[in-house]
Amino acid sequence: MAVVINLNQGDDYSSIGQGPIQWTLTNAPNLASAAITLEITRGGVVVATAAGALVGATYPAPQVVNVTLSDTTTDLLTLRSYAYVLRAVLSNGDEVTLDAGGPGSLYATPRMG
Repeated sequence: MAVVINLNQGDDYSSIGQGPIQWTLTNAPNLASAAITLEITRGGVVVATAAGALVGATYPAPQVVNVTLSDTTTDLLTLRSYAYVLRAVLSNGDEVTLDAGGPGSLYATPRMG
């Protein structure tokens, strides 16, 4: 289900900024009590991580996951394209990939001011 994510370097993607990055997942396992993480990578190296949270719907209905990125985190993204992986560690300890985008799936554009 990989999506293209466009970010502005130095912007805050939380409830007080641009708004969180959101996924609606229709075929995911039950994410109640899961630890959700977004990893942003370049050349196989993790350059930033951010925690996610289940914010809507009850399994098995489509589940909504929000990931917030602080301005400090997006400032680390030095104007290039990146890959990403959205992962969850389920309550039973299993790790699953919820979504992934290869190189060019996440773009950071220069700070606007």
